[in-house]
Formats: sequence, C-alpha cells, structure tokens
Amino acid sequence: MKRKITLVILICLFMPSQLFIQNVKSADVPEFFSIALLSPNSSHRYCWTLLMEIQLPKIGIGVSFHESTGWSNIAPRTWDYPFIDYDYIPTYDEGGYDILFTGRFWSLDFQLRGLYDTVSLVPFGGNYYQYINPIYDSTLAKYNQEYNPVLRTQYAHQLQAILYEDLPSISVIYFSDLYGFNAELTGINPLLLSTSSQRIENWDDPIDHILKYAVNADLVEQNIFVQESYFDGIWMQNTYGSLFSRNPTNLMWEPNIATDCIITDGGTNLTVTLNPNAKFSDGDEVLAEDVKYSYELYMSPAVGSSSYGDLTKWFANNDSIVEMNSNTISFILTEPYNFPLSLLSYGIIDKSDVEAKIAAYGYDIFNQDPGTGNVGWSLVKSCGPMMLTEYDSVLSVVKLLPNPYWHGESVKLNEWHEIFIIGKDNGVAELIAGNIDILDKYYFPVLADFEDIAGVEGVLVSDSSHQEMSINMKHPILGTGELTPVGTTKAARSIRKAISHIVPRQTIADEVFEKLGTPGILPIPKSCIGFNESLEPYSTNLTLSKEYLKAAGYDLDPTTTTSFPALYIIITMFFGLTVVPGVLKRWKKN
Repeated sequence: MKRKITLVILICLFMPSQLFIQNVKSADVPEFFSIALLSPNSSHRYCWTLLMEIQLPKIGIGVSFHESTGWSNIAPRTWDYPFIDYDYIPTYDEGGYDILFTGRFWSLDFQLRGLYDTVSLVPFGGNYYQYINPIYDSTLAKYNQEYNPVLRTQYAHQLQAILYEDLPSISVIYFSDLYGFNAELTGINPLLLSTSSQRIENWDDPIDHILKYAVNADLVEQNIFVQESYFDGIWMQNTYGSLFSRNPTNLMWEPNIATDCIITDGGTNLTVTLNPNAKFSDGDEVLAEDVKYSYELYMSPAVGSSSYGDLTKWFANNDSIVEMNSNTISFILTEPYNFPLSLLSYGIIDKSDVEAKIAAYGYDIFNQDPGTGNVGWSLVKSCGPMMLTEYDSVLSVVKLLPNPYWHGESVKLNEWHEIFIIGKDNGVAELIAGNIDILDKYYFPVLADFEDIAGVEGVLVSDSSHQEMSINMKHPILGTGELTPVGTTKAARSIRKAISHIVPRQTIADEVFEKLGTPGILPIPKSCIGFNESLEPYSTNLTLSKEYLKAAGYDLDPTTTTSFPALYIIITMFFGLTVVPGVLKRWKKN
C-alpha cells in the first residue's frame, strides 16, 4: 500500500503540467478571500489537495495554508474538537478547519445516521460538518425507520438530492477495485466478492470445477467470531451459513437458512422461521437454539467478537433473542432499523458442539486454529454451501469442499482454495500460468497487467468508499455566507458549487489512478443500495464556476487571461524538491 501511495504522489508532483491543466488558460483574478486546507499525510489525498491549491486561485480563492498532518492532529480540529474557546467548530485559523480532505468506507446497505443530521452535531455524533437542514432531518428520520425497499429508496434519493444541492461535502472521486480473473469463471458477482458477501454456490470453473484464490496477506484468523480481516472473511463467507444472504442479481437480502421473516411492532420485532432442510456439515439439523446461541456469543464480551458493537446497538441483551420453538426465533430490536434483514446475516454455529467445548476448555478455544487443540472443527462447522477441510495459518492455506448436507441448489465447485502468494508480479505470473484463478484486488494490479493475455481478464468493480472535501458549514464564507458580499447562506452554497465545478474529477480518475476510478457524485459510493443514479458529477467548468462566484458577490473579469503551465511547472518542481522527501520520510517511519 505504501509503495502505491508513494507512486501516486510522485506522479502528482512530476507529471507534465498539461495533465492537470490541459493547456487551459486561467483568469488573472484578484484574491477575494483565502482558506486553509487540511489533509492527512499518509494518503493519496495529498495529491488532489495539491491540485486544489492550484485550482482554487483560478476563481479568486487563495490558499493561506495547507496542513498535511496525522489523524491525531486532524481529529481535534474536527470530530474531536474540544469546545473550549468556541461552542462550535470554528475556522482553521481559530483552531478548527475550513476544508478537510478525507474519505469513508460504506457497506452496501448505506446509512446516513450520525453524519449530517442536527442531532449528530459534534460532540453528540459525527456531524463535524455542522450541517443543519430541518428538511434533511425529517427525511432522514423517515428513512431510518422505513424497511419497505421501495419507500426506503425514495427517501434515500431525496436525501441524496439535498446533499447534492447543499454540498456540505464535495465529492471528489470513487475508486474501482481491479481483480485478475481466469476468463472461464462463471457465476461471480464481483461487487459481492469485493464486499465479502459472495454466494460461492453459484461460482464455477467449468474446466475442472476447482477454484484457487490468491491473496497477498497472511490468513491467521481462526473463526468468524474473531474475524476482522477482509482476507479471512473471504473463506468464512463461503462456509458459515446465515439466516439471510444477498441475492447475487439484485443485491437484496433473501432467505438462506431461514424461509421467511415477519416484521411487526413498527419494525422492532423480527420473527424468523428456519428452513427445515438446513443442516450442518455433519448432518445435524440447524435449530432455533443454534441461532440464539450464536448471537449470544457475538454479543459476549468474553469472546471479543468484532461484531459485538454492531449487534449490541440493536439488541439490548440476550433476552432480545427469543427461541419461540425449535424452528422459530424472534429478534426484538431496541428501535426500528431500515435494513433489518442485515441483522440476520451473521454466521451460525452448532450450540450442542460449541457450548460443551467452552464449558470444558473456556474461551481460549476461539484463538485456536481449526482442527487443532481443544477446539477441533467446532467453531467452523458449516451450515453454508462449503465446509472447511484444511487450514494452515503458517503457510496461509485454506481448502474448502462442498457441504454434503447443504440444503440449497447444488454447489458447482468440487474444491475451493485460498492461498498466499507474495507480491503482485508473482501473483500476475501465477494467474497467467493458470496456477490460480483469481488474483485479489489488494495486489493492486493495473489494467495493463491483463491486456492481450489469453484466458485472463481484468475485472473492475466499484469500491465501497468515496473521497471528499468536507466543508465547515460554520465558516463565515464557505458555510454561513455572512462575510460574503451578498451575506446569505445561498451565497455560501454558490461558493461551494463554484469549488465543486473546478475539481478535475475525470483527470484524477483517468490519469492519476490509471482509469481505476470514476468521478465522484455524492459523499456516498455508487455501489450502495439506493444510490440516486439520476445525479451526475459536477462538471469541471471554469466558466460556470465563475458564474457561481458572481452570484455570491465576487465578480471576476473573464477577459484578462494569463498562461498557467509555466507557473505550474515551477510549483511542481518546488514541491518535488522540498515536500516529497519529507512526506516519504514520514511514510517510512509509519
């Protein structure tokens, strides 16, 4: 990762001037006001922060200072502001921030809770933007409680339209993940793979029905209760069965171990009926007591599950999960949740096996490798489509075979392997040689690695993150607009739109990230369920940007121009000779 970031920064600083400027001439404009930019020093965001230092003066916005620093210094200016000198987050010069370059990862079921609503203003939530909009708040309240997919999507589109217009966050870019695939593979939804939500029963290599998946990280997490790594989550998603799983076509939740879910009491009671044909890999039937016990383990502090916080938010305690009978179970939520079926997507284990092991040997079994010590295969016994048959944490090798008691459609694969191969070059070579079938995205391949290679293809999938410019909505010019010539919040919004229209998103996507990105539209990735496809990226349009500045009271003279590339080369050389060595030195320390 550090190697890739280093390369991106070097490209940003030493690329020809026409890459960013495209020989466009910039208006020789006065500086109407100046702002400070805040960015993390351990990220590629540094690249487009430098770019915006060049773009902003084109519309009369000076950059008084750019602080590239660590998160420990960014947090007290934003989400961890101490509220000593001010009862709000002030400007950068007063100890807060003006614009922050950041990003965020999302799940497919995206949630806007705690980001832009008034009740989530820092320090009560994550609204360090200090965005306040009563219409947004009321719409979000409806969205948060609406579990009907059609109505939920309607509210989601309304919320996105509000954010698109108000711009408390200016979206910059979406990344794309690139996988290397054996071209013969079938049945794979790359988006589900990228989010560890894949349905392995649909996968196949019709040549030999054996699939080998390469990762460039150690496989060291032993079971789903201690799993945090994406790489271990890949094999676990193929083994642990859950009540509901994602449909590989429309991405909506559908029954798996369950047959249905009845939602009552205003969305706070989920009553689930189990599939009577669901069995573990040893033939034992999946019972309601297994489901209840599995969730109790996730919510037990002694286990240390990474899912603890996610589930305890919605379930008050173990009594929130009620075994109605051997085939029916009820989940009582603390409040309505708009994606309730996602709470039913956690892996299930066999109570009769695991409870006895814990009673005899304690919770240490959660840290033992499958098939070893006292744990044996108890914590990985499968009620999913595949079952674990080999696990080697030293060599980072995992082997799965079909679960002979799988209740769903027949699994097409005969074998599935996850293996560790070090380095992109080795991984690409193994894929081309036919020794592996999938090269994971975290090898960070580029499209050129797979061009004109028979039997191999590069598969792009939208990343579940976005990159943005966070705006301090209490800034007197960018946020409240009180110090603009017009003096209104509408004028401030015009300035934010002017800034958005000078972000060269397509250039960043095509040139900086070698076409492994797409222009950002919203502070929400396109991969999220309910994304508003009707919205388009703000165009890179200097003329339109000037019009918005004029609407805010800053009139630019469009007739006077000066050539810019030479100045850009000078700035580029300056940063290359003075800034980059320091940045790279800090990265090496990290």
